[in-house]
Amino acid sequence: MNTPSPLTTSELLQRESPVSAPTSNHALLSIADIKLQRGDQLSIVRDKDFEDVFHLKCPVGPEGMPARPRKPVKGIKLDTEMARNFLEVRELDGMIPSGSAAKFRPNRAKLTKVQETLKINRQQLSKDPKTGELLDAGGTIFGTDDRFLFNDRSFPWRTTGLIRTAGGFCSGTTIGPRLVLTASHCVNWTDDGAGWITFTPGYFDGDEPWGEIAATNIIYWTQATGLLSDQETAFDYVVLVMEENIGNVVGYPGYRTYNDDWNGGTFWQSIGYPGELASGMRPAFQGDCVISSTQQQSLGGNDGLVLGHFNDFTPGQSGGPVWGWWDNEPWPRVVGVGSTIGSTAVQRPTGSTTGDNEYGGGPALSSLISWARNNFPPL
Repeated sequence: MNTPSPLTTSELLQRESPVSAPTSNHALLSIADIKLQRGDQLSIVRDKDFEDVFHLKCPVGPEGMPARPRKPVKGIKLDTEMARNFLEVRELDGMIPSGSAAKFRPNRAKLTKVQETLKINRQQLSKDPKTGELLDAGGTIFGTDDRFLFNDRSFPWRTTGLIRTAGGFCSGTTIGPRLVLTASHCVNWTDDGAGWITFTPGYFDGDEPWGEIAATNIIYWTQATGLLSDQETAFDYVVLVMEENIGNVVGYPGYRTYNDDWNGGTFWQSIGYPGELASGMRPAFQGDCVISSTQQQSLGGNDGLVLGHFNDFTPGQSGGPVWGWWDNEPWPRVVGVGSTIGSTAVQRPTGSTTGDNEYGGGPALSSLISWARNNFPPL
């Protein structure tokens, strides 16, 4: 049985926005972790100018506050025997929370003067030798940069957020009631798992609408590090188990295994936190994305896919989702995770896989998510 194709942008925008039940879910989430000296007391003080703003205060000596508590993440390495009941899973549903506004494209953020200047400067750096068209010159950009920064707390845009580790930042998205999907190569791997990892959904310019949530476990097929081989790219994804049910609060997209019948279609949307556009402080969106090629790789009897593409993709977007929308469904479905950058120059698609950017995906991603949902239900 053939899986129907996702909707194109024009088809999508002709639909009414997805809706949810009018009631609203509330949850008690940690918005900050603070380590106090013995005997220190916290106080809550109302702002003198804004009556609905409160400050959490505590005594701080000349040496400052103790280091913020950061917990290492326990690793769970899957193999085909562990996941045998999930290897044939090909799709999983998402969830749009009750009381949530939803739309098919996010609201564009207003650029600061600095960002406007940077944008103009990048465009001036390169011209197409044949057409004279200005090209954006930064990261792996194909032609002009079609991404835009956004600020939107509606579903599903709030499901994507900033991944932080001791080594830097990446992107991620909720994929279950307390699960987050990101790239394996974004992780600071250790012998028994990983260093600390946090996820901040809807992060924008330092604003953390739902707080910064720590991961407790990391589920993976392989530990991807350094320059990735094709096999590593095909399995370059992990599922983080979070210490709180953040997916039940902001919602989460579904998943569907990629079908190469969809190659060449303008079905996809890509989301992430590019470093060169806003220093990783704002998420970026690109629509009308195309997956151009697939390459199957095997690991321990399991199959993953390298999804080649010529969409704009630069450092910081790793771990972010590429998803599409299907008819009569209220959520998008992830088909891949941002993985590999083909080069660091403005270029044109070549018609081959040479120099392309790549997502990781395939059946192994579906079974990973399915195993995680089954073994780590909501708290």
